[in-house]
Amino acid sequence: MKRIYNYKAVLLGITILFVMFFYFQSGSDDTITVKETPYALQVIEQDSSWIYEVYNNDSLFIRQEYIPAVKGRQGFTSKEDAEKIGNLVIRKLSENKMPVISMTELYANAIDFTNN
Repeated sequence: MKRIYNYKAVLLGITILFVMFFYFQSGSDDTITVKETPYALQVIEQDSSWIYEVYNNDSLFIRQEYIPAVKGRQGFTSKEDAEKIGNLVIRKLSENKMPVISMTELYANAIDFTNN
């Protein structure tokens, strides 16, 4: 009988250690600082394609109706594609970089377009 209590005590101790480990491990993510930005993204469906608009302090800053860096006037075929590139533009603006999108970035984000 005493042996069963010893096993239960050891099992309880190990369980508490695991819980504490995962609690403190997940708590360390709170130290990541989120940089606030004056930019906001809005994705809108227009005709049969998607566009994105970047606002700076509630003022329209960029309105992108076509996929940047692609020849011709090709619109975004999905809301997700427009969001990916819009968020990339906001990230660049927040880092004080030029919000220029390259073909490499389009391929890296798996943006759907026709390469002419």
